[in-house]
Amino acid sequence: MAAQAKTKEVDFVAEAARRALDDAKGDTREATRMMQEAVKQSRKLRDLLTDPLIANACYDAVRAQVHVDRRAAWKAPVEKLVPSKSGVTGSFRVVQLAAGTLLMFPLPGGKPLGQATREDITTAASFYESQSADMAHKSRWLRLVSQHLEGDKTVGDVMTDKRLRELQEEARRG
Repeated sequence: MAAQAKTKEVDFVAEAARRALDDAKGDTREATRMMQEAVKQSRKLRDLLTDPLIANACYDAVRAQVHVDRRAAWKAPVEKLVPSKSGVTGSFRVVQLAAGTLLMFPLPGGKPLGQATREDITTAASFYESQSADMAHKSRWLRLVSQHLEGDKTVGDVMTDKRLRELQEEARRG
């Protein structure tokens, strides 16, 4: 049912775009201008177009904060700060907490490590492992590609897509 509703919403936007293109006789700039006017007149059309943008912007903002938190937790605490001879001071604790602890390390999805179960950690480890394998493959491939470049030549000057695919396969085999 939800899939049908989503399809109808997409159809509504697509129909508006098609109408604008038809009315503008295929001129994309004019069709864009016309569709903008239609969007100003239709709250439904405006919401259908902007809701995904807002959702993506919110996700990006949250994800950026998770990256900041992850970086802070991953970095070693400031080693130059040493507790006073009389013990750990309040300011030392504040600095330590501000620096983050590994218990605060956000797993993919945002759950702090300190709240994670074995299953959560196994899932996170698998995620990072797949990411690292993909990045390692791309790194090997780019190093192979770079070996074919001299001077100011670009990849497009000296290689074909076929050759790039061959190098991609060679890099995959590692």
